[in-house]
Amino acid sequence: MTVLGLSGCDDEAQFAPSLPSAAGYRDDGGALRIWTGTPCEGVTRVALTFAGPGDERARLVLRAPSPGVTVEHLDPAAPDAAFEPEESLPDGYDWRTADTISLVIDGAEPAWGSVVGVDQVVVESPDHPEDSFLFDDLGWKDPTAVDAENGTSFLTVCTPDPEQ
Repeated sequence: MTVLGLSGCDDEAQFAPSLPSAAGYRDDGGALRIWTGTPCEGVTRVALTFAGPGDERARLVLRAPSPGVTVEHLDPAAPDAAFEPEESLPDGYDWRTADTISLVIDGAEPAWGSVVGVDQVVVESPDHPEDSFLFDDLGWKDPTAVDAENGTSFLTVCTPDPEQ
């Protein structure tokens, strides 16, 4: 018997956001930097899944006690001290060997998911200013672009959907 599990955001699902949702990612000299684009309040859980070739998976799951913490920037190698690791990445894990990274945040308000291709993050990061991040398949955005576009052409992972 074979069981196949698939995950992702179905943009036709009943609770799917009315606009694409995304978080920002960049490679900073081998260190993964993640920017939610706007603050996520009351975060009690952050889950990063690194999917590699075939069935390879590595997960980092961090928990914070209630009422949670505010998260806007995340460094998986050195997470905020308020978080306790529930699942850790394997020793010596190189995130750049993954095909994709998915981010799930549990907070005081509902948050949207995010998935990004690792190759694009690694290859294109040096070509963009340090304050620019790859927002999933929506392209590279700096704080000015995120402020201008959030809620009109996309939603950061912690921005409530104006249509719901």
